[in-house]
Amino acid sequence: MLAPEDVARLSSLDGYDRMLAMDEMARRLGRSLADVEQAFLAQASGTTVPAPEAANMPVPAPPPARAAERLDLAGFQYTYDPSREAKERRSQVAQAIRCPTCSAALGIPDVRPIRVTCPACGAVATFAA
Repeated sequence: MLAPEDVARLSSLDGYDRMLAMDEMARRLGRSLADVEQAFLAQASGTTVPAPEAANMPVPAPPPARAAERLDLAGFQYTYDPSREAKERRSQVAQAIRCPTCSAALGIPDVRPIRVTCPACGAVATFAA
């Protein structure tokens, strides 16, 4: 179930870092965390794991686009990164929205629908008009 490079990556990690990597792989593969952990332990020890039945595994539907909670841009500063690339990104910011997972303020352009990855929590959300 896991690619050899994924097994090698997980083998190099331990504790909380390994759990976070397994969680990311579970989301990417559309499997449960327990399935990924079981596959990693089996592949790391050299045994095989029977593949879970496809009929029992629900296919995750893409999350629906939702309206963004808009914030006033005047209260936010974006001067922490003086690089040219950061200045170009800041020039595209037309509005601020709140991350639906962790409530961090995110600066985004006017493009809709837009898929945003929160830099604070890593959650991915799609916003409509």
